[in-house]
Amino acid sequence: MPAQRLTRDQALDRITEVFRRWGYDGATLRMLSEATGLGRASLYHHFPGGKEEMAHAVFAHIGGRVQRHVIDPLSGAGTPRERLERHARGVSRVFDGGKSNCLWGAMVLGGGIELFADEIETALTAWIRAVAAVLRDAGVAPREATRRAEAAMVRVQGALVVSRGLASTAHFQRVIKGLPSALLGEV
Repeated sequence: MPAQRLTRDQALDRITEVFRRWGYDGATLRMLSEATGLGRASLYHHFPGGKEEMAHAVFAHIGGRVQRHVIDPLSGAGTPRERLERHARGVSRVFDGGKSNCLWGAMVLGGGIELFADEIETALTAWIRAVAAVLRDAGVAPREATRRAEAAMVRVQGALVVSRGLASTAHFQRVIKGLPSALLGEV
């Protein structure tokens, strides 16, 4: 696709993949330029703040996807189990069934934690709080609900690493499939 025809969302999708793969420090302007098909001058035209502005834009872009697919389903209609099942499907969608690295993890490990600590903490906290709220609706005590929500985040992140390390999404898929039961304490 010619660069001039890329929408901002398409450009951000491509920039996101570079950051997911290489982290902040590893992502070069050359990589970002090649991924988008935009020359450096065009990248700076769209993102005058350079790589740091691109990363902030990527966090907002991914944050919108996480909100729509992961967090919003938790506050929708249905039983806690139904909401957690929709949530699990959304988690799978955001991480492409276990094929995509976690942007937050890549940025934490790839040199961006100092620059993006607030965005990363805000995103993770919102996710954990939303899951804990559903668990409280299911009758789980508040502290236990938060503990389970945090443990679920660790499971998802760990499953991404293991699945990527083993070059198979099977582990991630098993974790996602069992996530509602694990959160509800049925496992």
